[in-house]
Amino acid sequence: MFKAFILTMVLGLSAQAQVWDAAVDAVTLPPDFSAREFNEADFQNYPWLKEFKLVVVINKANTGNDRQTLRVYENQKVILLTKISSGRETYEKGCGPGQEPKKDHCSQRAYWSTTPVGYFDVDTLDENYFSNLWQTWMPYAVFFESGIATHQAPAGTEGKLGGRASGGCVRMHPNMAPVLFSYVQKAGKGLVPKVNRDGSVAQTKQGDTVRWQGYKTLYIVQNVVK
Repeated sequence: MFKAFILTMVLGLSAQAQVWDAAVDAVTLPPDFSAREFNEADFQNYPWLKEFKLVVVINKANTGNDRQTLRVYENQKVILLTKISSGRETYEKGCGPGQEPKKDHCSQRAYWSTTPVGYFDVDTLDENYFSNLWQTWMPYAVFFESGIATHQAPAGTEGKLGGRASGGCVRMHPNMAPVLFSYVQKAGKGLVPKVNRDGSVAQTKQGDTVRWQGYKTLYIVQNVVK
């Protein structure tokens, strides 16, 4: 029987949407991180997945039957499936002189609007988050990586769901974003495995699984054509 190594961390993260440094190369899209592709058999092949109350799987691919979708697994069963809009995967040049983010649909700084691939812990929840970068509200935000969150699509952009359209976050329909927010909120926190971005679990030198007090929701982002 493995001994659980309990990792206690105090997170002082203040969520900020898309706060990366400006890309050095404004021409070449940064490659996706290499992470294991998720499939439903993983619940049997990697039993530690069952320790999470919810597993949220996002496919940011722009082609294929499963493109631009988000599905939520609770106890290994799908309880929510919806269209999303992930990052545009383009270089955002930022606002020019005299331009304003909200009026001119530009960002406060230059960066690549990519949605990161990998396995992620939930960082924090904010029901009424305001993005300084884009000067817009992001209701029902669930942050999971470097200021990237799932959240309600801005008014007027709902018709773009199903295609890449965001500044890097994962937009959801106004009817779906509060549902996911509530699911994550109700799942709460507890002792869960510490998961590396590539989909492996953190281990001690003795090979024991590292566990910590975190949200009982795991986010998985992939770019897979199905």
